[in-house]
Amino acid sequence: MLTTALTDPATLHQIELATRYFREEFGDTYKRTIAWFDANRIPLANIKLASQQFLAATAMAGSLMMRKTVDAQVAQQLVNQEAKVDDSLLTMITVEEHQAIIDKMKSLVQQAPGHMQKEDELYLEQQLSDMLGFSVTAELEGHRLNHSVGIMGGEQHLRRFPTDTLDQHDAYQESGIAPNRGAFGWFTENNQLTEEAMQREKYYFAVQTLYLPDWNTNHAELKPWYKFRKMIAINPADEMAVVGVVGDAGPALWVQKQFGGSPEVIREAKIWSKAARGRVFLFFVDDPENKIPLGPLDLKAATLLAQGTVHE
Repeated sequence: MLTTALTDPATLHQIELATRYFREEFGDTYKRTIAWFDANRIPLANIKLASQQFLAATAMAGSLMMRKTVDAQVAQQLVNQEAKVDDSLLTMITVEEHQAIIDKMKSLVQQAPGHMQKEDELYLEQQLSDMLGFSVTAELEGHRLNHSVGIMGGEQHLRRFPTDTLDQHDAYQESGIAPNRGAFGWFTENNQLTEEAMQREKYYFAVQTLYLPDWNTNHAELKPWYKFRKMIAINPADEMAVVGVVGDAGPALWVQKQFGGSPEVIREAKIWSKAARGRVFLFFVDDPENKIPLGPLDLKAATLLAQGTVHE
């Protein structure tokens, strides 16, 4: 299998030698390669996802490298990936494996709100982490929400600072703005509305922390742990995901929804499309160094790259 071949130490050694060679021989093609990514609308910020699926798409690259006859275009792209990506995060997912993961998620997301069986949960954690290139988990540092699968409802904008008004928010103003600040406080940092603060409000989740079994007895420890905690919502029906932070508490039980999402979260991840109808997975993102950007992720891009449908 491809995964076995490309994880064999000897093969990896050959890949390393080949990439070094092509980096020296084709160093002057960096600008042209970057322009290629721009022309095909593949953001460099998401290069880890692109590189993972690119390696899967070039299934024959390993054996070709061992014969030192790699196609020049492929080699140039490999050089670009090697320069941008931490090799420890590279994974190999074939088209078939990608589709199997999506199909599995489409089935599991239809279950009653709550938690999946442990076997299914572990499967999704591993596969999503491999697919996305960063760690995704239903439980982090001993903390777990009451639901990891459920229905996400739409929320209003939140006030980022005491005098914030709806007209100061740059998108989806029709959603309105909540009259009070979120349950985890203002989004400003040292009273400054930074770019990170604006991103947090744009991509926030509301989670039912108030219904955690130990919330009342351990509130002082739990609230700062959950404040702006990075999470990811997966909408398998539309092959979309969105990375955001915990910015508010809710919804109430009588709403019969388990999560809430900002206007940007709901719209940009298509969470209330006809196919999804609000059904999502919500997992923690293990990102202690704060390297994973907030915002939507198009999982379909993985399929396109794996099928080799993106060309210069």
